[in-house]
Amino acid sequence: MKEEYKELREDVLGCQGPIGNIKARRIKLDIPEKILKKDLDRYREKALQLGATDARIISARQVIIDPRVRLKCLVPRCYLYGETPNCPPYTPEPRQMEKIIERYNYAILVKNDVLPTEDFVDDEKWHKAHMAHQGKTHRIVSGVEALAFNDGYYFAAGFAAGGCKTALCGGRICQFLDSGRCRFPLKARPSMEAVGVDVYRLISEVG
Repeated sequence: MKEEYKELREDVLGCQGPIGNIKARRIKLDIPEKILKKDLDRYREKALQLGATDARIISARQVIIDPRVRLKCLVPRCYLYGETPNCPPYTPEPRQMEKIIERYNYAILVKNDVLPTEDFVDDEKWHKAHMAHQGKTHRIVSGVEALAFNDGYYFAAGFAAGGCKTALCGGRICQFLDSGRCRFPLKARPSMEAVGVDVYRLISEVG
């Protein structure tokens, strides 16, 4: 975890020097809209710097939770269902997520293109390409979340895509479920679909 934190510090926060010397912004309960918008722009830029193809600042009201999304984890049953703490049934239920989303005003939607496309249609290359793509998505999302948290937005929360078991652990048995110790606690995040976000509807509306 120490090495993971060091990487997060240098790559995301841009801090050199010893671990623990990160300058965090003092938490303020009332942040002026002008400052908030400036911070959101900076987080959007950070997502692009970390490799996102595109990143948009959107209203949290555009994030629609639908219990049918979680149904698709079961019908047909996803091979990662119950295999990680970031997949159902361990993730927050849709009804709970609806209440959580209501507490937020903004979100940053990140796009990570599937490239090169030929690697995703080749049976021999697909698995490696899939892992690399999802791993990059987790890195972008956790990185932006870390930056926002460091700025005092202590309720910042990131949601990625796909399962962390394939994205970060190469398909190995989940160490957290086995022993309670995650291999990548600072990078592993639930996917949007794991908490019931209607991603297809969201990207159709955002464009």
